[in-house]
Amino acid sequence: MANYTNYTSGLGNVAAYQVSGKPFLTGSNVAATVVKKIEFPNVTKSFTLVNTGSANIRMYFIDPDVSPAADAGLHRFTLSPNSSFTMDVKCSEIYIKAVGDSGFELIAELTGIPATTMYKLTGSGIG
Repeated sequence: MANYTNYTSGLGNVAAYQVSGKPFLTGSNVAATVVKKIEFPNVTKSFTLVNTGSANIRMYFIDPDVSPAADAGLHRFTLSPNSSFTMDVKCSEIYIKAVGDSGFELIAELTGIPATTMYKLTGSGIG
């Protein structure tokens, strides 16, 4: 007799990243030096961050208020006003901090993988 198990996608499952992602849209105004945490309900396939404000914004994979080394080691990505970038990466959260009062829009493609299964991003280059 065959023994069948229920198949679910996971972090190492290539097919989960090959199909079109589920859309996730958000945005906000960000006051100078305030850190905004974005938690995704599922692991990302990719995301695009747009700076809609008049000051630079910075994107991190760890909270820069908790790990000041993220700023000191330049483990961040800085977007100038009215610019955007797309990152093809799996993560369950990002952090956004404005240098001055600014704003952002975020467009993400989500996999079917629950965010709770994603490991914490650590190591050199992260924080």
